[in-house]
Amino acid sequence: MTCQQAKEISIVEFLKSNHILPEYIRGKDHWYLSPLRQENTASFKVNSELNLFYDHGSGIGGDIIDLGCQLFKCDVKELLSKLESGSFLFQQQPVFKRPLHILDSVTQDADFSPIKITRVQSLGNNPALTDYIKSRGIAPETARQYCEEVYYQIGDKSYLATGFKNNSGGYELRSQYFKGSSSPKDISHIENGNWSVCVLEGFMDFLSLLTLRKESPVRSDFLILNSVSFVDRSMDILKNYRNVFLYLDHDHAGRIALEKYEAAGLNTIDASGTYQKFKDLNEYLLDQQPRQQEQNQRKDLKKSGGLGL
Repeated sequence: MTCQQAKEISIVEFLKSNHILPEYIRGKDHWYLSPLRQENTASFKVNSELNLFYDHGSGIGGDIIDLGCQLFKCDVKELLSKLESGSFLFQQQPVFKRPLHILDSVTQDADFSPIKITRVQSLGNNPALTDYIKSRGIAPETARQYCEEVYYQIGDKSYLATGFKNNSGGYELRSQYFKGSSSPKDISHIENGNWSVCVLEGFMDFLSLLTLRKESPVRSDFLILNSVSFVDRSMDILKNYRNVFLYLDHDHAGRIALEKYEAAGLNTIDASGTYQKFKDLNEYLLDQQPRQQEQNQRKDLKKSGGLGL
């Protein structure tokens, strides 16, 4: 990962992945109790539009690289390695009186995760997770085919999230308040016995594709990267397919991944033109759904001959 790629990571999402939420939000400004020091009044500001932070109490500010180096107590090279591997969790300072529910991952190996899975069950038992799936435009019955409810601990605190299993037994975890993964982190390869494969960056994009193609299902295998850092790892699998359809994000990391795949000699098809004006498939899905609902209402009116009064 380069510095430029790292700067595309949202500071707000980075903090959220550590269960650090703003005390309040005013426009584009998110105000937090500072993760850099002890305080009782929120004076740590993140501007979500500029993706910059400023800690009014210490006078420290900058981008995600400046913040990450402060939190991890590491240099830029080590930080970039951690961000690329998905090791976003850092150690709060011992002087903190207010627990932030985060643990140290600085001295651990790449497969270490402070997330401990305690229980896994079928998706649909917890209304909050069902509502979260719906908020992403995904039908719960579609998500239930591939996702589970995962209960986990970080330190002595318990949480739950929608979990999507990878090839090595780890989970991608998502909820309204959390985006992270358990160890080991890996790609997810879904085999349906086809000669074509669709490549997507995350499982929400995968579920979005299934939702968008509900009326005409995609006849393909699927490979979900779960991190663009796994592009190279996916090559050995993809070389066995005749056609590789790429549904990558419209950002710098997605463009780099696209270039790598095209340079690898695979028979690639860039399928991202469908959502050209959007960052990813899920964003496109959420934009399309109100229009689809309107079209369905018009069809119903046409069938009924109009409104009955």
